[in-house]
Amino acid sequence: MVEEAAKKIKELLKEEEFFAAVVGGSGIELPGVEREIPYSEIPNMPLPAVPGHKGVVKLLSLNGKKVLFFEGRFHYYEGREDWEIRFIPELCSLLGVRVFIPTCASGAVSRKAAESEIGVIYDHINLLGRNPLVGLIKSYGARVFVNGKKFYSKRLVNAFLKKALELGIDAVPAVLAANLGPNYETYTEIRLLEVLGVDCVSMSTVPEVIAANFYGMECVALTVFTNDTLNPEASHEEVLEKAAERSAKLGKLIGEALIHL
Repeated sequence: MVEEAAKKIKELLKEEEFFAAVVGGSGIELPGVEREIPYSEIPNMPLPAVPGHKGVVKLLSLNGKKVLFFEGRFHYYEGREDWEIRFIPELCSLLGVRVFIPTCASGAVSRKAAESEIGVIYDHINLLGRNPLVGLIKSYGARVFVNGKKFYSKRLVNAFLKKALELGIDAVPAVLAANLGPNYETYTEIRLLEVLGVDCVSMSTVPEVIAANFYGMECVALTVFTNDTLNPEASHEEVLEKAAERSAKLGKLIGEALIHL
């Protein structure tokens, strides 16, 4: 199923493999697009159902490095099955992607995050109650027991933090928690996340990182802090607005960092 999608992308983009792939969170866009393909033209590709996720894969060229940008992802709170959550990471592995970079919009939990704009994720807590690798042991055996302590590449985390410092971009290392959603957190849940050492919370990214590691790619995740979770008012519209406002800096950071990897 995914093999057909990979074949079609190679055919339409006229490229055989790609250096990196970026998955866009709500409202996040990247500049420098050469060509693009709607998800609807890719065989077996699921279609996004959430506002801010357009459902387009774009080809970017960064200093000669071919980068795929998936503008639209899939969330468990939509009622998705595991194969849909795994689809983009598995597709990227078949396209020769070496560096996998999911991005997301997140709510700031720690005061460090609340006072910053962008987070470079170096660890996570999976509170989804779901794991995209469930059931794969039937096909892959012991290979599914991936090491969570190696999910995030120290090399990539350090590279992105260093580049952010050089560019004057307000970025901090962060621990991400993934909640199932689609509701935003209660005050008591936020206090619990603080006790657990969480800097920010989202409804995505974590399962993609798990799947990408399973498929053998080097990972780092980036987040735009779109709201302070302690603010009594929270809305998807606010998330999209703040993500759009800060996505230019995120795009610049990704572009500059990838050029030097």
